[in-house]
Amino acid sequence: MKAWLCGLDDKEESSVASILTFIGVEHSPSLTAFALPDFVILGAAVQSFELDEMIPVISLSHQVDVIGDYNVWLCPLPWRSQALSTVLKEIKQLHTFPQLSGVNLNLHVRHLEALLIRQALVSTQGVVSKAAQNLQIQRTTLIEKMRRYNIDKSEF
Repeated sequence: MKAWLCGLDDKEESSVASILTFIGVEHSPSLTAFALPDFVILGAAVQSFELDEMIPVISLSHQVDVIGDYNVWLCPLPWRSQALSTVLKEIKQLHTFPQLSGVNLNLHVRHLEALLIRQALVSTQGVVSKAAQNLQIQRTTLIEKMRRYNIDKSEF
């Protein structure tokens, strides 16, 4: 699945991007990144929305005015996995296009790697050297991977 992130602030984008990456949803703040995204995620500050295409919308707000006949789910942060998986299942059912078969191993490995890095940083309260030791990798390697996955140690 592919998602367009529209009007998210930095904190929302960081939170949403890490969750979407973990569950295997491609995402971009640029609408031109995909021919047509499967759904749109609107930031909490977005009060109204209109697109030419009929694309499902997930809003981080408690209320949003959507112009047109869109399927809209209000899902303020923080997201709970059960609620989000229910919404994504409903969105998948809306699509009549055939899904690609197979698994993108590289994508899944990156998701798992980012998850393990975040868990190590949580358990060490953001101490990179201890997290690297727990992951059994060099500290510099961990720092490179944190940059690759946009993980900031100050989050922990």
